Amino acid sequence: MSVRFTCDTQQIPLVLEASWLGDDLNISISGGDKGHIGAVALSQARPSLADSTSTSASTSVITVCGHKEDRIACEIAERVAVEINGVVSVACGIHVDNATRGQIEAILASTRLLVDNLLEHLKELRISASP
Repeated sequence: MSVRFTCDTQQIPLVLEASWLGDDLNISISGGDKGHIGAVALSQARPSLADSTSTSASTSVITVCGHKEDRIACEIAERVAVEINGVVSVACGIHVDNATRGQIEAILASTRLLVDNLLEHLKELRISASP
């Protein structure tokens, strides 16, 4: 299964694509003037260290020198890993020449909305697959 969600924020196109690799989920987020790989995060759900009755995630992040997508890649990988209780990879690259603080905040908000759409889609799949 593969899904794609898109949006435009302040005339900046953003794309989230997700596909299953067995039980694991691979996500790419790209957009702006030129999509690329700026950071990759890998998260694995696990019992929380603070409260073993809740789920958390362990995450590793690799960032290309000079890129700043590590924060959003990590946030998304952890959020989705906890939600699906599994392993999630996120490759993220969004480039906007001379981006303003407002554009950066809009991009962050829009990527979170794209993830909301993905999680809602996954929830609907689980509901429809239930007996």
